Amino acid sequence: MDKEPVMDYLRNRLLPSGAPMPGDNDPLFSNGLIDSFGVLELIAFLEEEYGINIDTAKHHIFDFDTLCKVAKVVEEEIGRKPRD
Repeated sequence: MDKEPVMDYLRNRLLPSGAPMPGDNDPLFSNGLIDSFGVLELIAFLEEEYGINIDTAKHHIFDFDTLCKVAKVVEEEIGRKPRD
């Protein structure tokens, strides 16, 4: 998965102004960079950007705590998408 769109979204929409871009394994939620509403915004972005449906009942908020974890969720959901 190309993480660049996610990084751009975080940088432009969710991270505080001037905050450094987190690394692939740096916590987003658990260290307070984004709040629970930010995680929901991120999920909505991921669904639109990658054409997937993320069932929040099947995922814990910490499944979206790092860029690597976000990528794993997206890749799993892309793998579940029915093929045309």
